[in-house]
Amino acid sequence: MRTNLALLTIAAIIIVGCGKEKEQPFTPEKAGYAGTVTVIYQETAFDNEGIVVDFDPSDDGKTASLTIHKIKFVPQMPVTIDVTIPDIDITVSGRTTLLSKDIVVPLAMGGEYPRYTVTGLTGRIEGEEISFSLKFGDYPTFFTGTRQH
Repeated sequence: MRTNLALLTIAAIIIVGCGKEKEQPFTPEKAGYAGTVTVIYQETAFDNEGIVVDFDPSDDGKTASLTIHKIKFVPQMPVTIDVTIPDIDITVSGRTTLLSKDIVVPLAMGGEYPRYTVTGLTGRIEGEEISFSLKFGDYPTFFTGTRQH
């Protein structure tokens, strides 16, 4: 009887030990993406190709910032600027990171840029791809890009 009990105990330990390892929860990581920003200006799409956008999640994984590098919002804009959109809400669904923010003042040229307050930001990071849309002030803006390595 003791032999059977010992064998059952060993079998239970082996079965538990061979069980499937728990999958670690997915956490978004800092990354740069290259792609195209499209701004709708005077009812015409203006493409900014070769734009780099940095995704930088907070330590707690609840918010992130997006920094759009060297963008011109309209063809007449004489210079390019870097714009950071802070405090974006992020949620993880499986291995997809969802981005959202109803309203936030972006940062550019050393300070807040309230003239181009961001509204209606939605987007996603899935695999190597990112896409998001928003309005900078009155200008609908879209980005699609691929992760840089």
